[in-house]
Amino acid sequence: MASVVFKEVVIDVPVERFFDLLLDYERYPEFVPNLKSCRVKALSPHKDIEYELDLGIRRIRYTLRHLEERPRRISWSLVAGDMMKVSNGSWDLSDERGKTRARYSVEIQVAKPPLIPQMIVDRVSDELTRVQLPRTLEAFKQRAEKR
Repeated sequence: MASVVFKEVVIDVPVERFFDLLLDYERYPEFVPNLKSCRVKALSPHKDIEYELDLGIRRIRYTLRHLEERPRRISWSLVAGDMMKVSNGSWDLSDERGKTRARYSVEIQVAKPPLIPQMIVDRVSDELTRVQLPRTLEAFKQRAEKR
């Protein structure tokens, strides 16, 4: 079963500036907790981005297809990944008196590989949704407001 989570935060920078930060994918490992690499693999009307995330209990790799709608939205869906069955989400941005209201939403379903106990799968899912999401949002907020 997929887990759907979302969180909102107000960031003290204009929408265009925050959108530009979101587009700088290859710099994400500099500030996003546990993200070890982030590479743009393909460009066309969309961008395929390969991620490697260290969750402590396991490293996972996955590729997401990003669709960018400047300056208000970036959405993504899973192209491929180990342990990932579903990964869809978006950043939705709106102006709030010169600041950015950012809503981050994600739907994740972790696949159970053979010989991996269900408790590990559950822990990976929990780490991705309940732990990593708030850390990621806070990291983007801090990075944007520091610039």
